[in-house]
Amino acid sequence: MEGNLLFVGGDLSGIQKFIYNITSKRAMVSLKGRSQYLKELTDEICNNILNIKDLQNSSMKREMMEIYCSGGKFYLQVPDTPDVRTAIEKIRQDTEKKLWEEHKGQLSINIDYVPFCYVGNNVKVGNETGNIGILWRYMTEKFNNLKNQKFKSLLIDGYKDFFEITKVGENDKVCQITGIEGAVPYELPFKDENGEVEKLFVLESVKKQIYKGLELRDKQHFKMLEEYAGDTYLGILRMDVDGLGARFIKGFDSMEDYKKFSKGLDDFFDADNGNLHTIQELYKEYLNIVYAGGDDIFVVGRWDKVIDFAADVQKAFKEYCLNELKDETLSISGGVAIINKKFPIAKAAELAGEAEDAAKKYNNGKKNAFNMFGESISWNEEFEYVKNYKDQFVSLIDKCGLSRGILHKIMKYAAIVKENKVIEEENRYGNNKRKPDWSYLWHTAYYLTRFMGKEKDNNAVYDFCKDLRDTQLHTPEQYRLMSLAARWAELELREIKNINDKNE
Repeated sequence: MEGNLLFVGGDLSGIQKFIYNITSKRAMVSLKGRSQYLKELTDEICNNILNIKDLQNSSMKREMMEIYCSGGKFYLQVPDTPDVRTAIEKIRQDTEKKLWEEHKGQLSINIDYVPFCYVGNNVKVGNETGNIGILWRYMTEKFNNLKNQKFKSLLIDGYKDFFEITKVGENDKVCQITGIEGAVPYELPFKDENGEVEKLFVLESVKKQIYKGLELRDKQHFKMLEEYAGDTYLGILRMDVDGLGARFIKGFDSMEDYKKFSKGLDDFFDADNGNLHTIQELYKEYLNIVYAGGDDIFVVGRWDKVIDFAADVQKAFKEYCLNELKDETLSISGGVAIINKKFPIAKAAELAGEAEDAAKKYNNGKKNAFNMFGESISWNEEFEYVKNYKDQFVSLIDKCGLSRGILHKIMKYAAIVKENKVIEEENRYGNNKRKPDWSYLWHTAYYLTRFMGKEKDNNAVYDFCKDLRDTQLHTPEQYRLMSLAARWAELELREIKNINDKNE
């Protein structure tokens, strides 16, 4: 490919807060509608650029121009002409104005370009020549600068709209979905407890999103949040691929290799037809993928099934990377928040995000981890270790007479271990004279030995307790992992008890 080109990038900013800024009222329909709205918005902005007159008349084919468009981002390579540059700037300003008018700062758009040309299999940007990864490096720098100058053109041209006090009338209503003022009443196709059509106060933009969600509900037959939870807890899951930005900047041998790689990611994370959809089908009675954009996943459903789903996604993604993408470096991290079904969905999404961040920081930032019940564990070995002992706790307590009290004992001793770490850290800097409590070691041995004496004729329980005493509860890390297994088992046993109570 010859001639001067522009590497054009677009990035919707504020996606996470926009999706989750929602009350629990009709939450599932609204969440799905917002997710679809973002997908359509990204496609629309991308198409507006590709439909620039000079590009329509270009000899360069559209499929060569479009590199990537998913997850609120798009990248294009287009011929570099003065008219194309002018048109891109106008699209940026028009889109920025539209987003401000409709969303008042919740969403913003970053659009910029990097002039470049091909030099053999490499690209040249200014005086720098290298693989195509330098395009993403330059674009990342431009995006970071733009994010610090949100709505710059609007601030210059419409200072009063931003900073003058807006008078709110007594009759202005608050949107029942977002909590933003300026709502008007709409009769939406929902029914209240009496079977009457409900009249909700919502923003015009929210009404459109609700109808998008209703269309998706008719196609996908998803449930309301409360229905997924049933009589138990909801799980709010967030996952995304580790170090993907660094992978792009590292570069590929050619733009075609990048496009192939990106399409491979899209194929996996496509919640409608891809691998993610296949996994979701196994859990469709228990959970739903609210948002899957690029490499980012947001899922709601019954807490235990959400954890199982996350493990299946991780396993499938690892295999997919090895077999399809031929990339051993990629991994995926995630976090789950377990909440009461009446808990505010926006806050739950925030907690799940914090859990995901904790997973990515785990083990000195090596990522490839999962956070649940406030603890992070690596997908490699630790997750299976915790799950294995959770399953043993559940089976032995439910079927073999193992005392449920063992769960609380292990959690109690693990809490002492955790506090000891705090004391040691304080003492290291001379800020504390407390002494660590090492009594948990002999208390553990004593408790398990006594229990073994009572259960010497119960081989399964005896052998399990002996394993804990002799090999599994020696180091602080073993206590941490076993305590997590106990916490997981405790909640699962509660589900079993609820089911048994119903069947009596």
